[in-house]
Amino acid sequence: MPANFTSGWLGNGQAAWHGEGVVTEGTLPAREAFETASALFTVEKRQLTYPKLRHGGLGWDNEDAGVYGIIRTDSQQLLGVVSTQYEIVQNDSLLRMAEFIREEVDMDCVIVLSHGRKVCFTATLRGASADIVPGDTVKRRIVGYLGHDGKTGCGAMFTNIRVVCQNTLTAALSDASARSSITHKGTANANFEKLINSIDVARQDFVTECDLMREFSRASMGHTQFHEFIDEVYDIEEGQVFRKRDKLLQAFNRGYGVEYAPMSIWSGINAITQVETSTRNTTRAKGTAQFARGTFGVGASISKRAFAVARDLVTA
Repeated sequence: MPANFTSGWLGNGQAAWHGEGVVTEGTLPAREAFETASALFTVEKRQLTYPKLRHGGLGWDNEDAGVYGIIRTDSQQLLGVVSTQYEIVQNDSLLRMAEFIREEVDMDCVIVLSHGRKVCFTATLRGASADIVPGDTVKRRIVGYLGHDGKTGCGAMFTNIRVVCQNTLTAALSDASARSSITHKGTANANFEKLINSIDVARQDFVTECDLMREFSRASMGHTQFHEFIDEVYDIEEGQVFRKRDKLLQAFNRGYGVEYAPMSIWSGINAITQVETSTRNTTRAKGTAQFARGTFGVGASISKRAFAVARDLVTA
């Protein structure tokens, strides 16, 4: 089993790249989706100790470590180490987020990662799907996430998914409309309302972004321009050897979905997105690393930068 995938539910008959999880046709109500994914476990914050040698070396005592462990109560798995100020947010809060927006979305999947260190759901916004060119569809989706690793917070972000080639295009911009934070403290209801407002804004932004993507598909890009595009996205200096260049060029020429808008800025964006985020046609070990890179790491940032550089090219 991939190290980052513990359990999950995947709807609409679409299995994940690693073949794990429960796959069903169509969608499910949020609670049933979370239960099917085994995502409603609870966690506790427990004080950690360490063995300290007694004076004179006669035995050991347990000393307070000054930190706390986040423990999954059903499996007793240690998920993270935190300070005394850390406030636990349980998974049922993430479920409440999904249920709160049920009139706006259709559930796609619920995933538990790394034994429970991260839990997330993905849902498609109703009325937010469009063809950039015939057959090449993008959808606006919301990803709700919650971390128990002591590092990942709780919130929601918006992304577009290239359905035809299974690549994630991280076109959600880093502004208030692209991300909302849910703390589940005394202002939880206000934060939920903020999330709903963000969904409305995200749907409106989606229409604008689709118009921009169509402009990408109409704007030609030859090999020389693509190399310049690579240099700008990756900040390559003159004379610098860039080992990934050949792989990017191959994706630009023969990558997933290239037939829809060949030799265009759209194909340039998707070539970079494919190389940085796609888990297709790879080993499980590499797919695991690529999943983390494309979802939480550098790959997502590079995809976002590719979109921004492309936008500058067509609006300059």
